[in-house]
Amino acid sequence: MTRLNFTLSDALPSLPKIGIPVTIITGFLGSGKTTLLNQILQNKDTLKIAVLVNEFGDINIDEQLLISVESDMIELDNGCICCTINDSLIDAVYRVLEREEKVDYLIIETTGLAEPLPIILTFLSPELKFLTRLDAVITVVDAASFDANHFDSEAALSQIRYGDVVILNKVDLATEDKMSELKELIEDIKPGFRILRSEYGQVPLPLILDIGLTQVNNYQDKISDFRRDKSAFNNHLANDKFNFVSFQSDRPFKVEEFEHFLTQQLSNNIFRAKGILWFEESSDRHIFQLSGPRYDLQADDWTSQPKNELVFIGRNLNESLIKQQLNKCLVEL
Repeated sequence: MTRLNFTLSDALPSLPKIGIPVTIITGFLGSGKTTLLNQILQNKDTLKIAVLVNEFGDINIDEQLLISVESDMIELDNGCICCTINDSLIDAVYRVLEREEKVDYLIIETTGLAEPLPIILTFLSPELKFLTRLDAVITVVDAASFDANHFDSEAALSQIRYGDVVILNKVDLATEDKMSELKELIEDIKPGFRILRSEYGQVPLPLILDIGLTQVNNYQDKISDFRRDKSAFNNHLANDKFNFVSFQSDRPFKVEEFEHFLTQQLSNNIFRAKGILWFEESSDRHIFQLSGPRYDLQADDWTSQPKNELVFIGRNLNESLIKQQLNKCLVEL
């Protein structure tokens, strides 16, 4: 595939002078949010971007999957960003704004289980509304697998409902009938939505940065309710019954046993998994991604001491069983 190279210097000649512009990248588990963020960081030209990233789990895999952004990335507390509201989010934004080296743009990558509304309302709160400008909420959708009952999740539909742009990602894996079905579904949820297509998160940056699509006035009636009772906006995880299982080991996996785990033992309740894998049979570091029924392994070089780190996200997961199965995949002591 030909790499698409975009620069911002010509397309975005001027950024707002008052309030740092903010883009929120949301989308359900496995939709390709981190891939999109990497595309932005690789093609940002001279634009100085600060990134706030968090995950649902206690091991930060996404940070290891991002290209190096050095001190420009501030990691939020693990957990759903909309549920940790948002003192940690506000504090993180303040840390960005107080940096000696000023940044031009702020991007937030939410977890796949995040409800966008509390995050949007946080940026419209008195603490941030005069310091930041909410530019757009970008919703990434897995075009091959998304449907109207996506994992029976309230958050999946809310991410479309409160987005400003939807990116139908992984279009190379979707049929044209599926694409037509998705567009019809999106139009039903939010008529007039701006829809973009992409493979591997490749989208021209002028279509998603500094586009000024968030209509702040649409949220004014919700701000007072949000400030009065934030907890009322953050009950979706309990409703959806999502949980995670984390696994770490300083011993390598055996390839055959781990393959057996994936193909024969993996629970249907696991919707998303990601990790860094170490195999006895290989000297490479392996990046593991699973989304629904699809999984992928990509090899590169270790930059740290080899170890296994995995996070599984799903509904009503049996932590003890999953860890027992994974332990049997490890090289014996």
